[in-house]
Amino acid sequence: MKKVIILVILALMGMSCAWALEPSSSSFQIRLISFLNGGGSISSTNNIVNYSALGEGFGSPDKLTSTTFASEVGQLFLFILRPEELPLLISDLQAREEILGPLIPEATWQRDNDPYFYWNILVEPPEFIKGFSVSLDLVPDLIIDTDATFYQFPDDDIVSGKHTFFVLPFVAEEVAEQESLLQFDIWVDVDLPVINQISPSPGALITDNQALLSCHLSDAHSGLDLDSTTFTLNDQRVVFTYNQAKEIFEFQTPATLPEGNNTVLIKVFDAVGNNVVKGWDFIVDTQPPSGEILINGGEEITHSAYVFINIEAVDAVTGIKYIYISNDGVFDTELNHPYPYAPVIHNWLLAQPDLDGNKTVFVKFEDSAENLSQEYKDQITLRLLTPDTRIISGPTSITKEASADFTFEATKPGCLFSFRLDDQGWSEWSSSSEAQFSDLVDGNHYFYVKSGFDLNGDGQISIDEEDSTPAQWPWTIKTEGYLEKLRERILFWRR
Repeated sequence: MKKVIILVILALMGMSCAWALEPSSSSFQIRLISFLNGGGSISSTNNIVNYSALGEGFGSPDKLTSTTFASEVGQLFLFILRPEELPLLISDLQAREEILGPLIPEATWQRDNDPYFYWNILVEPPEFIKGFSVSLDLVPDLIIDTDATFYQFPDDDIVSGKHTFFVLPFVAEEVAEQESLLQFDIWVDVDLPVINQISPSPGALITDNQALLSCHLSDAHSGLDLDSTTFTLNDQRVVFTYNQAKEIFEFQTPATLPEGNNTVLIKVFDAVGNNVVKGWDFIVDTQPPSGEILINGGEEITHSAYVFINIEAVDAVTGIKYIYISNDGVFDTELNHPYPYAPVIHNWLLAQPDLDGNKTVFVKFEDSAENLSQEYKDQITLRLLTPDTRIISGPTSITKEASADFTFEATKPGCLFSFRLDDQGWSEWSSSSEAQFSDLVDGNHYFYVKSGFDLNGDGQISIDEEDSTPAQWPWTIKTEGYLEKLRERILFWRR
């Protein structure tokens, strides 16, 4: 590096000075020779002072103060020509977890998100550096943030991710050249790994004694530490597989899962030690319910075709959800009409309710895991005391009449009758054996009638004292074109 000559002209107390600057290192030697007023002889004040290069911003006068100078010549104003090459002003930017804590390696994932940064000043004297601008992920602005050679972020201030810390010195009131900008890559990971898409889902019911357990495991920053990650099933640690591309964890259980709750516990670590624990249960229920039934509490004979069914059923895991009841034991359409579980089913109508004989009722139970039990059954003998009902007369099957008259009877004397038309409600019980209707509309109609006998003498007809199979009479009213169609039918048959 070539020698640079700096001329200084001093008009102070009648003295003149000459300066020499040798930029062979980061320090420059300045020699002061002071002449007496009028010149001719060299003064005793021949002083050497060492200063460092001040950087880029010295094309204009800058104030330089020295104890040695001040004692002899006071304040000097320097006009410095910029050298071709300038040294760095600061160096050795490092980071620690705290002031006296462990060093933080650069560009390495770690967990400290409020690091302590520090650096060194190269120039002498260090007072030439007036302060520093610091920033994270952006080039520093032109505002001094600190005059110390360190900076610490507030607690937990840096979010997870890859960041760059910058520090830029100021000389006097001017920012230094960009060559003096220092930077430090700090990679922070304080976020927990993520566990989601769990299967079987928490609380799920499965009807097999083995299952494929899986979940989605991921870490957005430092990555998973699979060697430290643990998985247990029912307190037993197991070996799992991990699909790196799909980020899917899997474990195929053996075919020995116990009935009831099965507990999964997974503890996932990332590369810097952040960890998260997830636990959940799923339920295994492979066994169907069991139970029994009794008709009318176990009685052998019933005088009514309507009976009640006592239910006793158990399921060790998920409990009984539905009951299916059948009079023939086939369980075809009956499976489409479940009864909610109850200890008693009331007013069940036996098969062929108008005929005496042995009657059987069949049931099956279903638990909440949809396991269906075997068939359970009970028998009872029906000996009818209730009457049977017959319709004696009514309208023809097709008529143009808008009215209808019915007569009916029962197989037992002293019966009462109740009837209804189409979807209307049942009439009050009455001893009358006739019914009349008028102003009926065109279309299909249905008449129903049932008889009842007060067996227990309480003055009321209960469901087990009435005919369980009401008699019915269908017919059709067609007032328009009736005669013409009737005439066509007669001619057809004559031909």
